[in-house]
Amino acid sequence: MSTTQVGVNEEFLRAERAYLAYEGVSAETQIIELKRLGSTARVLLAGDGPPVLLVPGVMTTGVVFADLVARLPDYRCIMVERPGTGLTPALPSPPTTLEAQRGMADDFLVDIMDGLSIERCHVVCTSMGGWATFRGAAAHPERFLSITALAFQIGARLDKLPWSMRAPLIKALIPRSIRANRALVRASLKSAGMKATVEAGKFSDEMLDYMVAAMRYTEMFRNETLCSPRVVTPSGPVVEARHSPELLAKVAAPVHLFWGTEDFFGGVNAAEEFASLLPNAELQMVAGAGHAVWMDEFELAVAAVREHLAS
Repeated sequence: MSTTQVGVNEEFLRAERAYLAYEGVSAETQIIELKRLGSTARVLLAGDGPPVLLVPGVMTTGVVFADLVARLPDYRCIMVERPGTGLTPALPSPPTTLEAQRGMADDFLVDIMDGLSIERCHVVCTSMGGWATFRGAAAHPERFLSITALAFQIGARLDKLPWSMRAPLIKALIPRSIRANRALVRASLKSAGMKATVEAGKFSDEMLDYMVAAMRYTEMFRNETLCSPRVVTPSGPVVEARHSPELLAKVAAPVHLFWGTEDFFGGVNAAEEFASLLPNAELQMVAGAGHAVWMDEFELAVAAVREHLAS
């Protein structure tokens, strides 16, 4: 690793440490082997007790759940970096097609479990994290103890998507990182359905600085842009990117859906449809909450997560 890269990584790590300290979370880092995917992943671990994987949305890592992790000290919380995010490398053959993205999603979380010698695990996920969670739980149902899904899950019926995410990709023009700042991150969050959350000050400066560092000092921006499932085109949603009823029928784990009525990507109707396709799901609609539903109603979310994990 070059001296320059070490310096860049340290800038990211400094922001990560500052955000974890702000939330009062003491975490250890572990690099694990992903045998099925032929790569490695970096995870952060905190707390002690039954294992819980925290699987984040797009352009973020599991560290964004630090506020929730701080309230779960009696669980072994595993904050996940998906391939190509944080300091976790992209896969040797990056999944740029929907077929490849499905294959990665089917095995990623079980690879994490195997790398940590965990036989069965709880999962808390949000947004893009639901893509790997529900596909993984369908492919390996015996490995998932429970799923707590916060907000809209990629793979559900999509009602809206920002126009910025509809544009066709010119791959040669996508930078490895961008010169992000707090203003840019706030604008991105607002465009992704979290306008009310941002304006209410729910994103701390430390959390924003961590997001800035991830976009400035890692290759996450390019990796996520190229390798996340394209769920919409300029002409509308990509139906093939939705989880099929047959796939969701294979999810044996009990599921708790904690979903905002004002979620930009899909509100009550999308939530009810998604819940109806799962064999063992309960749906909790949160009035007035958006895509960052656990931040909009934090105490309610903590209670829901703890109750579902305990049950």
